[in-house]
Order: sequence, then C-alpha cells, then structure tokens
Amino acid sequence: MVRINYVTFRYFIYFLFFLWFAFFYFIITNPIFWNIEKSNQIIDASKDNLYKHVKYLTDFEIQRTYYETKVLDKVADYIYKNFKDNWCDEVEFQKYIVRDKEYKNVICRFKWEWDKIIIWAHYDVYWEYVQIDNKMIFWIFKWADDNASWVAWLIELTRLVGVNKPNKNLEFVAYTLEEPPFFDSVNMWSYVHAKSLLDKGEKINFMISLEMIWVFWDDIIQNYQIRFQNRFYPKKWNFIALVWELFDFKIRELKKSMISNSTIPVESFNAPKIIKWVDFSDHRSYWNLWYKAYMITDTSFLRNKNYHNDFDTIDTLNFDKMTEVVKAIYWIISEAK
Repeated sequence: MVRINYVTFRYFIYFLFFLWFAFFYFIITNPIFWNIEKSNQIIDASKDNLYKHVKYLTDFEIQRTYYETKVLDKVADYIYKNFKDNWCDEVEFQKYIVRDKEYKNVICRFKWEWDKIIIWAHYDVYWEYVQIDNKMIFWIFKWADDNASWVAWLIELTRLVGVNKPNKNLEFVAYTLEEPPFFDSVNMWSYVHAKSLLDKGEKINFMISLEMIWVFWDDIIQNYQIRFQNRFYPKKWNFIALVWELFDFKIRELKKSMISNSTIPVESFNAPKIIKWVDFSDHRSYWNLWYKAYMITDTSFLRNKNYHNDFDTIDTLNFDKMTEVVKAIYWIISEAK
C-alpha cells in the first residue's frame, strides 16, 4: 500500500495552480517585463487638426447614417480631399451598391515594397429614429467618440506619413456601413474591402482597426466585460487597449512600438472570439477571412457612458491624449517588419 504525503501533494497542487495562472496571465496580457527605450524622434501630431476634423464630422444637422447617403457622400468627399492634400500616392473611392443605394470606402495608398499594412476606421454612425405622422424623424446625435475620433485620427496619420515618409507599403481606408443593420454581414464595407484583397491575392502584413479612442480620465473606474480582468488590468480610464485573438505574440511587438514614442499607457488583450465584445468592429471582417487584424480602442462602451447616445459630443474628448495615441500608432508603422 502506497502512503500519500498529503502536505507534499497539497504543495504540488498549489504549484500546478501557479503554473496555470502564470500561463493564463501571459497569453491574455502579453506582459513586457523590461523597460522600453523611448525614441528621440519627434512626431508632430497636430491637436488643432484633430479638433478641426472632429468638429466637421459632428456639425451636420443630419448625421452620417446609412439612410442619409447625401451626408455620407459629403463626408467621403471631405476625407478624399484631405487624403489628397496629405500627399497619398493614390486616392480612390471603392464604390458598392447596397439596397439600391451607392456607398463609398475612401482609400489612400502609400506604395513601397514588402507586404501591405492596412489601417482603417469607419465614418458612418449608429442611428435611432421615431416615426411621427408616417415621417421618419432621426435623433440628432453627434457621435464624436464613435467614430469621428478615429476618422480624424486616420486623416492626421496620413499627413504624418506624407511628411515623414517611413517607406512602408500602407493602405488607409475610411469605411462606411459598419453600424447596424449591416454589422456582421457581407454588406459591411470592411468585408467588401477584405474580400477584394482576398480576390486579388494581396499579401498583407497585418491590419489595424481604429474604434473609439478619446475618452481618458484618471479619476473614474474602468469597467470590464469579464470580472477577472480587473485583476490584470488598470482600474482607471487612462490607457489604450490593443486587442487580438489568443496565441498571437506579434502583439508584443506592436505594444512595444506604441510605448516607445508615446506617454500613453498601452495594455494588450488576447482573447477568443467567444468573448462577446472583442470583435465588435471592422476587424471581424478580416478575422472571418483569416487575415491578421488588431483593434486599438479606448474599450468603447466598457468605458464610454456616452456610447450610442446624445452625450457623445466633442467636448467629452481628450485631445491631448489623442495626440499621444497618434504618435503611438505612427510608431507601429515606422517599426513594422
């Protein structure tokens, strides 16, 4: 008969639990255990430009919903003009018909060797309406964080690339039809774009989805989708999140690049698709076609209490923090391999 040393067995179980916890912590958070050397390169992101673009996008009397194609066309023309002014090598509309209406992606390309990096943001907004006397009346929401913030950032980043010439093969895309009723469908315009790349057999390094970015406060508690996350991540609204699926360790390289030339805290979160919110943006279209795509976000509705309501206005955004995020993501482009 074999005697069991219960004390030893108990410590063995504790050890196994510690290994499981350490493994789980590592694959979810991809921690960096050493100091990252800060870059001396000056990235002149303009807070005034960012404010100007958000102001334009949020000042329409009728907002940029799929129902208002004339407004969407004005926004697309505005983005197109700014891409042209920012010295893109190519600027074009990618047009598509949905429910008998024409919609446009706006694409800016900087051509170079190597595989392409794609950065995108959607410029349409979620909408709500009531019917009064058989007329459709829309609520006049501004949609500043979702997603005027990232469209402004996208325009400003093309300016920085045009000025600094990092010699990368880049494609910047402003999408429409991200919001319901087209979300998670083949008419979602990020899917249209992703499918066009697949059909052409283009080689893609990686893609970045930009989804709500400007809400930063040091004195309010951050919410999380899963309870255990508050054990691993900051409790304050003062960081930017980099999101990808499980077991992708390239996210550590992107995280290091963001930290190296910015004062903004950066957290990474690797998670399976079964966690509901991790694919709530255009990157899901690329995941569905097996492309490598990341989302950069302020955690959206987990942080922003103004999500999809009439308090999402320009005065709630932190433009100083936003310039730091612009620098952080420019550095991803600059150091990409």
